[in-house]
Amino acid sequence: MTPILVPLAKPTFDDREVEAVRRVLASGWVVQGAEVAAFEAALAAMHKAKHCVAVSSGTAALHICYLALGLGPGDAAFVPSFAWPSAANMAMAVGARPVLVDVLANTYNIDPADLRQRIEQCVEQKWGRPRVVVPVHEFGLPADVDAVLALAKEFDMQVIEDAACALGAAHNGRPVGTFGCMGIFSFHPRKAITTGEGGAIVTNDDTLADACRMWRNHGQVLYAGGRDFCAAGFNYRMTELQAAIGQVQLGKFAVILAKRRQIVSQYFKELRDCPRIRLPANGPEHTWQTFMVVLGEALRRQTVMDSLAAEGVGAGPGSVAAHSQEIYQRTFGYRSSHLCVAERLASRGLALPLYSEMTDGQVHVCVDALKRAVEKHAATH
Repeated sequence: MTPILVPLAKPTFDDREVEAVRRVLASGWVVQGAEVAAFEAALAAMHKAKHCVAVSSGTAALHICYLALGLGPGDAAFVPSFAWPSAANMAMAVGARPVLVDVLANTYNIDPADLRQRIEQCVEQKWGRPRVVVPVHEFGLPADVDAVLALAKEFDMQVIEDAACALGAAHNGRPVGTFGCMGIFSFHPRKAITTGEGGAIVTNDDTLADACRMWRNHGQVLYAGGRDFCAAGFNYRMTELQAAIGQVQLGKFAVILAKRRQIVSQYFKELRDCPRIRLPANGPEHTWQTFMVVLGEALRRQTVMDSLAAEGVGAGPGSVAAHSQEIYQRTFGYRSSHLCVAERLASRGLALPLYSEMTDGQVHVCVDALKRAVEKHAATH
């Protein structure tokens, strides 16, 4: 088997992360403490937000946001189907109904026109009270938040931004994650910066911030002289080790982001004339957590991926379509044909290697391998 010479993704670590971990270990305090507080302060300042609540993952952040809003049975949450299904899964976890929405073919983000149709359908079919919309800024490209906010206002709904992939992205110069009542981020190793696992919530609402902190820490509220457990909460805390790494990663973020954008610019330049693939939408505020192309109908993705792997190039599916997954089909009656754009992107999307330490030569290797794979596959059809 040919070794993977250019992996799909790779975190950017050096001796600074090692020293940060050593510092925490030497302190003897490894659970949520001063390091977490410093990481939260840096993220809040980056987003010009009053509050940041660091947690154990982006999925935990979504769960907490729903709980803070009191989302539950009888409520409906609207989420794009083409996205990692955390937002839909956590809606189910609190007893609400996830209503899956189609996406736009060029941006991969939630389709406002389809969102309106799904809200109206939800009301007509009595699926639940429309309570929240969760636009996902897919792969780092800001969704059409203006259209989403307008629909949310029209139907008296809250907006939680899933910016798991979009740290540093902006819409009209304003950081994503700050348009809705809350926004969440992820620091999984596939993201531009990582804490191993980890996530965060940003908000300007004091009451929601307090609720998020309560749910994060076993449902307890601390006060002078004691504590009280106000809910059956969770241990969703971030560790000091993660937060120390996160602070180092934040310090590198500007350089990491600039490098990722440079790599993507080279991809666009070298792939612009490649037949049978469609390039993603571009934009100056895109942060490029993933670079996903869409293969033409004549191309079988697994065959292309196998050809790339044979040349040492790691590649993979871009994301999934929740409506095509067994749990959503069994529980809510979805079929693969119900959300056509999401289905096509999930079955034909190909993520190419992207990480900040990639060289120009490695990008060129990936492009050449993809072109050969496409030509070879097309010749057999």
